[in-house]
Amino acid sequence: MNSLSFNYTDSRGHTTDWTVEHWKESGRYIQGVCTADSQFRTFRKDRVNRYLGEGEAVLTRPYVPAPPKVESRPEICFTGFPKVQRSVLEHLASDHQMAVKKDVTKGLAFLCCGPNAGPAKVAKARDRGCLIIDEPGLKMMLDTGELPEPWEE
Repeated sequence: MNSLSFNYTDSRGHTTDWTVEHWKESGRYIQGVCTADSQFRTFRKDRVNRYLGEGEAVLTRPYVPAPPKVESRPEICFTGFPKVQRSVLEHLASDHQMAVKKDVTKGLAFLCCGPNAGPAKVAKARDRGCLIIDEPGLKMMLDTGELPEPWEE
């Protein structure tokens, strides 16, 4: 008999063992007739905790989770600098594999503040957990890899 058994977590977080007969794979799904109630059901492969018996070995395309998306470059934003100085610092950061942002974003790691840094942008960055540094702290970090002491207003 063509049956497949597995432990499954549904959308409400309930975990149950299931066995389906006459099953087939359809992309990210397993479809078959449930042995418990003879109903045709569809299960998401990414919600299968483990296969029972020969389980995963009989699948043609087992579920393989995608690697988590990781921003490989730390994000930095500059504020309170004259235009020319800001441009030089942005190029310096880019040359050191940092992603330069124009505003405080969700993924921002560093806010580099100049003498005219606005309190609203600094407060927003602080609320998001960014490390707030000044220009000498940035240069030290880029030269040595050491994180500088946080900048104080």
